[in-house]
Amino acid sequence: MKKLNIYVLLLAGSLCWTGCGEDRDDNPVFQEPTEFNLNTPAQANEVYDLKNLSSIELTCTQPNYGYVASTTYKVQLSLEETFKEADEAAGTKANYATLSPAYPLPELNIDAVDFAMALLDLWKASNDSAELPETPMPVYVRLNASLTNNGAGQITSNVIELPKVLGYNVEPPVTLPEQMYLVGDFASGSSWGKWVEMIPVTDTPGKFWSMQYFGGNNVMKFNAQPLWDGNQVAYSEGLVPAASASLAGVSGVDDGSGGQNIGVKNAGWYILVVTTVVDGKNLVYTLEFLTPDVYVTGDPSGGWDTFDEARKFTVPSGEGEFVSPAFVAGGTLRMCVKLPSTDWWRSEFIVLNNKIEYRKNGGDPEAISVSAGQKAYLNFLDGTGRIK
Repeated sequence: MKKLNIYVLLLAGSLCWTGCGEDRDDNPVFQEPTEFNLNTPAQANEVYDLKNLSSIELTCTQPNYGYVASTTYKVQLSLEETFKEADEAAGTKANYATLSPAYPLPELNIDAVDFAMALLDLWKASNDSAELPETPMPVYVRLNASLTNNGAGQITSNVIELPKVLGYNVEPPVTLPEQMYLVGDFASGSSWGKWVEMIPVTDTPGKFWSMQYFGGNNVMKFNAQPLWDGNQVAYSEGLVPAASASLAGVSGVDDGSGGQNIGVKNAGWYILVVTTVVDGKNLVYTLEFLTPDVYVTGDPSGGWDTFDEARKFTVPSGEGEFVSPAFVAGGTLRMCVKLPSTDWWRSEFIVLNNKIEYRKNGGDPEAISVSAGQKAYLNFLDGTGRIK
C-alpha cells in the first residue's frame, strides 16, 4: 500500500511539472515590433472636403508584439512627406501635428474637425499665418502605436499621402472647462498675487466650488486658466444671481482698464460656485455666493443624509478654523458642503495626513475612522485639517 501511495505521488508530481511547462510555453513574451503598416484608403485620390465630411476612415495592421495586445493608436499629420522631429539645439520645431484623440482599434474613424484643426495649425506655422488655399493640397499621414497598459512598444507606421485635402478655417469647438481659478484681493488671493484653484463638483462638468473669506470691499475675477489671457471673467449684468448679490453685496467695480471687477462688499465666509454652460459658440457663466454651511455626515453624526444645525460646523468670525460638533459615535467620517440641488457626495472631502483632501472627480474617499467625542477642525485658507 505504501508503494502504491508513492507511485500516486510521483504520477501527480509529473503531471504538475507537465502543466507548469505547458503554462510556461503559453505565456506571451513581449517583443519590440519592427513593422507597422497603415493602409492607403481606396478613396485616397478623391477630394477630402473636410468642411463637408464628418470623419475620415483609416485602417492599419496591428504591430506584432508577440501576442495579440491591447494597442492605442494616434494620428499624425504633416505637409511634408518626411516627418521631422523638433531639434532644440537647432531651434526647429517638429513639422507634424499629433491629433489628441487616442484610438483603441486598427479601424480609425477620425473626426474631420480634429483633422481640419491640425491641418490649419500646420499651414499657419509653415506659411507665416497665411490664409489656407481654396484648393486641395497634399497631406501626409502616419500612425503612432503603443501598448495601452504601459505605453511600451512605441512604433510609427509608414507614411501615406492624401493628395487632395481641402481644409477650411475651422473654429475650435466650444467645450466646458475642466478647471477654474479665482484671483483678487480676498484672503487666499493674496492681493491679486495668486490664482486659487476651485474644486470640481464630482461628475458635474463645468461646475466648481470654493470656500473663501472676504474681509469686505474686495474685488475679484475668475478664469479657466491661471493666466491673464484675455479670457478672465469680469463683472457683468446677470453673472451673479440676485440672492447671491444681496448676500455678499456684489456689484461691478471699475478695474481701471475699461472693465469691471467683481466687487464683494460684505465681509465674511462664502461658498463660491461657478457654473458653466455652452450656448452655441459661447460659454455662459453663473457665479453664486452661498452661506458657508459645512456638515459632518455618516455614523459619527448619528446618521446619513441629514443636514441640520446639529451636524453643522461653526464658522469662524475671521480667518480661522471651522469646527464640527462632537461626534456622537465612532465610525468613518464623511464631510461636505451642501450645494443646492446637488448630491452631498459631489462636494465632499476628508482630512488625511492633516490636509483637506477633496473628492473632486474621484471615487469614494479613503475611509477615515474617528471616535465618539472627537471633533474636526478645518482651515480652508491653507488647506489643513485635524481630528482631535
